[in-house]
Amino acid sequence: MKTKIILIILLVAAIAGTGTWWMAFRRAPAVSVATAPAGRKILYYQSAMHPWIKSDKPGKCPICGMDLVPIYADEANMNTTGGITLSPASASTIHVQTDVVERRTLRHTLRVAGTISVNSWTTAWFTFDAYQRDLPWFKVGQTVEVTVPSLPGKFFIAQIKRHGTQPYADEKFDETTDSTKVRAELSNPGIGTGDFGAWKLFYNFYAEGRVLADAPDVLTVPRSAVIWPGGQPIVYVDVGGHYESRSVKLGRAGDEFWEVLGGLKENEKVVTTGNLLIDSEAQLANGH
Repeated sequence: MKTKIILIILLVAAIAGTGTWWMAFRRAPAVSVATAPAGRKILYYQSAMHPWIKSDKPGKCPICGMDLVPIYADEANMNTTGGITLSPASASTIHVQTDVVERRTLRHTLRVAGTISVNSWTTAWFTFDAYQRDLPWFKVGQTVEVTVPSLPGKFFIAQIKRHGTQPYADEKFDETTDSTKVRAELSNPGIGTGDFGAWKLFYNFYAEGRVLADAPDVLTVPRSAVIWPGGQPIVYVDVGGHYESRSVKLGRAGDEFWEVLGGLKENEKVVTTGNLLIDSEAQLANGH
């Protein structure tokens, strides 16, 4: 008897639940493309934080939980090869930021290491390794800030210079280390390490150096604007809200900027933040 009563209760509950679901279904908005109150046509709904998440009805992003935003026909992704247009809401949510391509002084800090050797009673050489990738930055007349581990907190100034007929760098390139030797002259200060004497201990001491190199009037782009999908450098150029993929030819890498040799013009706006998400959406939208 009890079993029969339980079955009846379950049956009634199931019927009631079915009726509730049916009424909700009848009242739910159609899944097809809707029209906004202002007459703007909604094509679909999209996650502003994860633009590849799309739906034909309102809801929440399954990744971040944020509400999907409507994408209207007049601001939809007008995809072209290598580019995409994001709505202002999507661009704001993923924190898209841009910077201007401009000419400036390109600065780069070089860290080098080598040894101190005595040249005379009054001068010494700081001889350090200069690697092939850094050779475009070195030039005669540059100063090197030299530090010696046995004198923490102190530094000496050396200068890359020619001394008579002696070159400032070895002409023979070492293929095994991909480097050559560069010499910078410094006045022998007599380091006087503890009780062990003065200038004579300067000979063959290990030392480290810092070179502040610069190249004036160079077309540059922020380093954060360059991404490397497939191993090739590209940037996204903001063309009135449309983000166009652009291959670039790069020169020297500075501390904050790349030297631009081709692919960009002065005063163009490039994406510096959000470009990885833009690239992901562009790849998906263009079937890559």
